[in-house]
Parts: sequence; structure tokens; C-alpha cells
Amino acid sequence: MNYAKNLEIKSTELYILSESGEKIGLMSKEQALEMAKEQELDLVEVSPHAKPPVAKIMSWSKFKYQQEKKRKESKAKRIEQKEMWFKSFIAEGDLTHKVKKVIEFLDKKSPVKITIKTKGRVARQQIENIKNEILSKLGEAIEQNIEPKYQGRDLTFIVRPTHNLKKEKNHENQNTQGNSKTV
Repeated sequence: MNYAKNLEIKSTELYILSESGEKIGLMSKEQALEMAKEQELDLVEVSPHAKPPVAKIMSWSKFKYQQEKKRKESKAKRIEQKEMWFKSFIAEGDLTHKVKKVIEFLDKKSPVKITIKTKGRVARQQIENIKNEILSKLGEAIEQNIEPKYQGRDLTFIVRPTHNLKKEKNHENQNTQGNSKTV
């Protein structure tokens, strides 16, 4: 959002807030600009569509920095969905490798869209067998909210990580470490 500041503000009457957020009241733009200059701050119109428009006396550079920081935080919180493709005729080693990659994505808290791609005439039973094998290899590490859907010849479904995935992994590591000490 573009904020008008100081002389860029078009309204003649503004509702003014102090830097700390206290309500100063309704005054003319000129009076507010003079008050901001006395404090060596800027007058920023924070709500131009309000009646009367609301302006705040604040440091423009500090305000821009906080806005940029909020934008970066909201961008960082987005979860990126990953995708993994499986062919309808896939070797056991390739299937295992791809399932390991899916588990890595799930460890990073990313949902994974799994697509089983087909070519030519493939029985749906073959596709279902591959789907069941993938889900069995993923085990308890996933949560499947959406039913698998056929899109043309391809089968697509989304798996999400469960909340206790890290706990299970730590528990498995402790068990393997315990077994290696006794040998």
C-alpha cells in the first residue's frame, strides 16, 4: 500500500494520532505538518478512506522498515507445496528413492502432491497398487485429507506431514542407538 506523507497528503482536515498512538484530535493539514516538524518527524496518512482521513505523526524511515519486515515475515510463513511424480511401471529401487525424497519434503513441513503418471493402456488396479505401496512406505508419517482424484489417466493426491513426525524420528534414532550399544 502506498502511504501519502507530509505534502503529498491531499485532505485538508485530518484526524491525527501521535507517534505512540494517542489520539490528538481533528486538525488542519497545515497544523499537523507544523506539529510533525517541531518533533522532527513526518506526517503519514495511514487511513485515507476514513472520514475524516487518519494521519499519524511518526518517523517515515522507521515505518517503512517495519512494513518491509512484516512483508518478509508473512512471505516466510508461506508453506511451499512440493510435487513428486511416479510412473505407472516403476522399479522397486526407484520407488524407494522417490518415497525417501517425499519423506524429506514432509520433514521440512511441506505438503507433497503425488502424481502417478500413466502411458498407454494401464489397468486402474496397477495404479491403485502403486498408490497403496507409496502410502504403506510413507506409513504414519502422513496425513491424507483429500481423496485421490483421477485427472485424465493420472492419479493425484496430496499428503501432509503429521505433527508428531519429528518425535517418531527421534524415537527411532534412540532405538537404533540403543541396539548398537548392546552389540
